[in-house]
Amino acid sequence: MLTATFILAGLPGIADQIAEVRTEPTQDVGLGCSTGTGETSCTITLTQEDAYPDTTDMVVTETSPGSVDRTNQSTVQADRLMIAVTGLVQSTAYVFTVDYQIVDAQVSDGLNSVLSFMPFLVAIGGLVLVVVAVIIGFGLFRLRNG
Repeated sequence: MLTATFILAGLPGIADQIAEVRTEPTQDVGLGCSTGTGETSCTITLTQEDAYPDTTDMVVTETSPGSVDRTNQSTVQADRLMIAVTGLVQSTAYVFTVDYQIVDAQVSDGLNSVLSFMPFLVAIGGLVLVVVAVIIGFGLFRLRNG
């Protein structure tokens, strides 16, 4: 049971190590888009697929016409190549810099799938250990106490 506790307590560190192994940082500079009349959002296209389905480890910075962190106003689209940025001014051209994570070139698609679920699998394994330990402990208690 103590082992399971240590595994679960170390899960954030395990998740960080797995992310470090499967991804690498990259930056796209000069990504442009424009809002139209009556529109307050636009879509920018990354040069490489984002490693995450959301803005995990991503920073979206408006570099023109202003200098504003737009990460909280950004949504990664299903293809992980396009990002919708909201809260913009109508009829304005924008330029963005995006810092994000891509899957390391040495990580195959199959390995990437396994690694992306690894923290979940470790957590489930820890819970299984706890359940097994409780069952064994209960069985031993019953043997001793008839």
